[in-house]
Amino acid sequence: MWLPNTFYDRAPHYWIFIGILLIVLGVYLGVEMGLVFLISGVGAGILSCLWGLRVYFRRSGRKQAVKSVGNTPAAD
Repeated sequence: MWLPNTFYDRAPHYWIFIGILLIVLGVYLGVEMGLVFLISGVGAGILSCLWGLRVYFRRSGRKQAVKSVGNTPAAD
């Protein structure tokens, strides 16, 4: 299945957004219902944010490597 590049470029932002929502939900449910919801919601949110940052930094490093390879002068 083909997806446009804008989807792949914005994917880390989606992961971070979902992580923030999970943290907020975990805190809300933790206050209302119990400690298990707080730990699980905040834990899943932090993992999601870390995954989004990992994807972002890996892709930005790959883009810089491609740019540096493209800017090297050709050997004559």
